[in-house]
Amino acid sequence: MSRRQKLRISLVTALMVSVGLAAWAWLQRPQYSGLPVLKLGGDFALVNATGTPFSLADSTGRVRLLSFGFTHCPDICPMTLARYRAVLEALGNDAAQLQPIMISVDPARDTPAVLADYVAYFSPNIIGLTGSTEAIAQVAKQYGAYVSVSGDDVSHSDYLYLIDRDGRVRRLFDQQAGVQAIVQEARALMIEPREGV
Repeated sequence: MSRRQKLRISLVTALMVSVGLAAWAWLQRPQYSGLPVLKLGGDFALVNATGTPFSLADSTGRVRLLSFGFTHCPDICPMTLARYRAVLEALGNDAAQLQPIMISVDPARDTPAVLADYVAYFSPNIIGLTGSTEAIAQVAKQYGAYVSVSGDDVSHSDYLYLIDRDGRVRRLFDQQAGVQAIVQEARALMIEPREGV
C-alpha cells in the first residue's frame, strides 16, 4: 500500500470518527419539551389516603398529573381516573416516572380510608389526597381551580394539570385530551433537563 493510500485511509477514518462523535454529542444534547411554564400551581401540604402528610415536593423528580375530584362524583372523576390508568398503561416501563394525584374537594365524605379504596380501584399508583376545607381551598386557589361545596352538592373544574419534575405546571388538559397526547407530553417532560440539576 502506497503512502498516499495510507494517508487517504487515515483521513477517511478520522472523518468517520469525527462524524460519529458529532452524532453522539447531538444525541446527548438536552431535550427540551417546548412546553411553557404556566403561572399557577406550587407546593402544598395535604394528607394522603393512609393519613400521612404529603406535599407535592415529596414526588420531586417525577412528572405529575394532578386533578381535583371527589369519590361521589358520578361521571367526570371516574373518567379522569380511568384516563390516569390508561396513561399509566400506555407509558409501559416509563409509568414509574409518572405520579398521578387526585385531590378530593369533598373532605367531609372523602376520609383517607374512603379515598384509599376509591383510587386503588383505578390503580394502586394513584395518590388520593385530602385535608381540611381551608387547605383544599388554598390548593385550588393556587391552581386556579373552581371548587364549590354546599352540603352534598359538589362541583369543580375538571382540568388535568401536567406538572414537571421540578413542580412547575406545564400544561392543562381538558376532558377532550386523548391519552396519547398526555403520554407524549409526559414523556417529553421525563427527558427534559431539570432546573438547576
